[in-house]
Amino acid sequence: MRLILYGCSMICLLAACRDKTQISPEKRNIVEAVFANGNMDTKQGYKVIANTDGYLSVAYVTEGDSIRSGQPLFRISGEIQQTQVRNAKDNYVYALTNKASTSPQLAQLELQIRQAQEKYKVDSINFQRYERLLPTKAVARIDYDNAKLTMQASQTNLHVLEKNKADLQKTLALNTDNAQAQLRIQKENGKYYLLTAQTKGVVLSVNKRAGELVRKGDVLAGVSAGHMYIKLFIAEDDIDRVSVGQSVLVSLNTEKTKVYKAILTKVYPSFDSSDQSFIAEADFSGQLPQGILRDGTQLQANIIISQRDSVLVIPTLYLETGDKVILAAGHKEVQVKTGIRNLDYTEILEGLTTADNIVLPKGK
Repeated sequence: MRLILYGCSMICLLAACRDKTQISPEKRNIVEAVFANGNMDTKQGYKVIANTDGYLSVAYVTEGDSIRSGQPLFRISGEIQQTQVRNAKDNYVYALTNKASTSPQLAQLELQIRQAQEKYKVDSINFQRYERLLPTKAVARIDYDNAKLTMQASQTNLHVLEKNKADLQKTLALNTDNAQAQLRIQKENGKYYLLTAQTKGVVLSVNKRAGELVRKGDVLAGVSAGHMYIKLFIAEDDIDRVSVGQSVLVSLNTEKTKVYKAILTKVYPSFDSSDQSFIAEADFSGQLPQGILRDGTQLQANIIISQRDSVLVIPTLYLETGDKVILAAGHKEVQVKTGIRNLDYTEILEGLTTADNIVLPKGK
């Protein structure tokens, strides 16, 4: 656990302690804080990943470019896939042609149906004539029966042709739907070769150049998008001491001489094994950095745990293990009760006054 005193330099403290081995407790303002490394990050940042193999034919963007949602970023060569799209389109056009009322298959059936209708009409008239003549014995029974069978055969043939037409229309419609689906699939597959932006943002990195081989799963670029926040890495020893709402003092590596105020907005509940730390988030609460906030900018932060004004303190170096100090008079060891502490100073609650003098323990 690393703690700091607000506004106090550790280097100055060490130099002072080496020059002055005997001191008295004094009243100071003391701050207890948890130190954390971190960086600037974005909520909706993402990586552009290749979904197919091929060669990068065009890179439409470069580092630092601002992009909009749906904007083309990269094109991967895909001659075979383009051929498949053309074939699927040709099959769809052919299916549409066959489905049309003027298609050769339907036109042939229509002709057969008209012929069958004419034949059924003639056979029906002939049967009706035989049916009128049968009671007068003007026609033989066998001729009547043959006329009836001929009419029934014509009717059945007409029904079969009409059913064939309906079945053919269904088949041609299904073929058209299948061809359209295949064309849509091939066009969707074509999107694998043209990579576009998910949201508006800024291109942080471009990992492939035109002409380079691309494998499925390769990261082609990183994009910064969405709200920018402070990402903090907190040690296991400190995580129980931090909570949402605590004040944070932030120093960006790009502006090391300035300190910005922030508020802790989120503490993740689980340990991040990849970063070997707990993760927390913070947002700037006061004056924003003057320069451009860049994704990934490294920073140092101090999360304020507690603060005391005008309390009795001693330099932490003068404190022995077990919260004991050594009095200058007789080098007597005295037990003290401590409050908050940091690397620089420790609060003394009981055991010492400003009238006491203490010395550095041996070995310090």
